[in-house]
Amino acid sequence: MLEEVGVPYEAVVLDFATTLKGADYHAINPMGKVPAIRHGDTVVTEVAAICAYLADAFPAAGLAPPPLSRERGPYYRWLFFVAGPLEAATSNKALGFIVPPERERMIGYGRYEDVMDALEAVTQGARPYLLGDQFTAADVYVGSHLAYGMQFGTIEACPAFECYCATLAARPARQRAIRIDDALAQ
Repeated sequence: MLEEVGVPYEAVVLDFATTLKGADYHAINPMGKVPAIRHGDTVVTEVAAICAYLADAFPAAGLAPPPLSRERGPYYRWLFFVAGPLEAATSNKALGFIVPPERERMIGYGRYEDVMDALEAVTQGARPYLLGDQFTAADVYVGSHLAYGMQFGTIEACPAFECYCATLAARPARQRAIRIDDALAQ
């Protein structure tokens, strides 16, 4: 997302065993997890919030539909679909937890298959991005989850997901971000 915004930033690498769980970082994010950003005096945690914040803070990047456009609703839908149903469904799957059929109405996503069907429906067809021809912060977040999930087996690959992720992987900002991450990991 930071590469898509196109403004200078500083990445800080935290060690899981020490600095990520240390008091200094807990002052930034009490959950002790990454990512978190600091923009001036504003601290933002939670990926969906970071994506939405950066898209709004840097409107020239064009990563969000205008506030009153009809596309703003679907943009928010897919941005927060990941933070809610997708993350819950894939986490439960990874942990081996299957919602009993008689309790599917009690859980926010119902069934894992319902979540995957919704994502497959929005990613298939001629449209390159979630909102058609407009790439947004929602694509950054949805695409990241799909690519990660397919890589580690929490999401089963299908042609729609693979094509959508390939489109996103070809973006210059995504390629720069991968190179930066690889360099930081060494």
